[in-house]
Amino acid sequence: MTLQQQQLSILIVEDNPGDLYLLEENLSLTRLQIGRVYKARSVEEAITLLSEYFINMILLDLSLPDSTGFDSFVHINEYAAGIPIIVLTGLADMELALETMANGAQDYLIKGEYDERLLYKSIQYSVERNRILESLRESSESYRNLFFNNPLPIIIWDLENFQVLEVNDAAQNQYGYSREDFLLKTVIELGHGSEYTRLLETARVFRDTDLMKETALWTHMNKAQDFMIMDISSHKIEYKGNLSILAIQNDITETIHLQEKLEEEKILKQKELNEAIIKVQEKERYEISTELHDNVNQQLTVAMMYIASAQQQLGTESDLLKQSQTFVLNAIEEIRKLSQILVTPLIRHFGLSKAIEGLLDDINAVNTFQIDYRSETFYEDNISYEFKLNTFRIVQEQMNNIIKYSKADEVSIVLGRNEQDIFLTIADNGVGFDVNLPRKGIGLHNIASRSDVYNGVLEIQSTPGNGCRMQIRFPFKQVQSA
Repeated sequence: MTLQQQQLSILIVEDNPGDLYLLEENLSLTRLQIGRVYKARSVEEAITLLSEYFINMILLDLSLPDSTGFDSFVHINEYAAGIPIIVLTGLADMELALETMANGAQDYLIKGEYDERLLYKSIQYSVERNRILESLRESSESYRNLFFNNPLPIIIWDLENFQVLEVNDAAQNQYGYSREDFLLKTVIELGHGSEYTRLLETARVFRDTDLMKETALWTHMNKAQDFMIMDISSHKIEYKGNLSILAIQNDITETIHLQEKLEEEKILKQKELNEAIIKVQEKERYEISTELHDNVNQQLTVAMMYIASAQQQLGTESDLLKQSQTFVLNAIEEIRKLSQILVTPLIRHFGLSKAIEGLLDDINAVNTFQIDYRSETFYEDNISYEFKLNTFRIVQEQMNNIIKYSKADEVSIVLGRNEQDIFLTIADNGVGFDVNLPRKGIGLHNIASRSDVYNGVLEIQSTPGNGCRMQIRFPFKQVQSA
């Protein structure tokens, strides 16, 4: 009976209603013939259902109200002898999922990153692999039938010399080699060269320890030299008098590529979001600067005129009026400086390097530390205005950080360019900080967001008492003008 014809009785152990709903929806879209679906919110409920009903497939979330992590699998597996278990996990729990597979789980699915096709394939893989292992224990004849006719590729290889001893039809179809070709090869020749040392160590552990099975990802190549990412469940057996490995294989290349595509889409969406945020920030800066200059400063100027008129009418010097005049003048000057900081620099007219020089001159006017700025290798041809403005804001943001927190007396800034990259380095000799500790401010977060927009590689080196060095490299192809 094929998997499409088999009536499956499935137990879902999941306490999150949203994840449960998506899982049931995907199940309904597969070609599976599902007889009954039982649902449990805890390990205790799952064990009760396992004792009362016939179940031949378990979909298990490891985070449950009465158990978490690997313990959830151990408790369920104790009452589910012979029943295949697929673990449901998040991206952050990949190692935990692999640990459960090494201890008997058949497969794992990453929540939010599978569809009905991958779900069907995972159930098919789990049912078939479980059937293989059960049948191997029951009889040698059943093993042979399942081995050679199984839809999953299976390879048996010698633990001493790595020679391929036997393959099934599915392995021949997967790799493109005939059985005769396979028997002339070693598993070393099937794998990627970068995994050679790892394969030697895996074989040694199987030979020299009590390890009986292991599940891991390996990169193999078929006859056409195409790379395949294989999820391989390796079982130590004795085959024709030789200590060997029976490797049940699942090609997850498509799954991995889908995950990579999803991750690329996430990065792209985050980049688009960062671009939108930066545009809004620049617009807000302009509006606030205009409001301060055209409205608030004008009102303060009028206040100055009223104070001057009051002094004339009183005909005498008033300390209160003098102090008021001083306060208003200081407020006008502070607002002028703030407005100058907020307003978009005249990069279109003077260029990025000159705009940075102007910013540093303003900072030098009110601060005592020494600034060394170099840009000899930088030239602005073929660079977009948006990138120049973005880079100016990064310098502005980091200088604000240095002024507020570093207690530095020396700052070095280098803006440069070569054929591949544009690079910016800002270093100070201040108090420094531990880069591994979380920080409350948003300054470095803003710098990181602005770097990501142009695929910049941000590196921050700092330790307490040893200043801070920040370097960003932007690929030139990402910053070219249209």
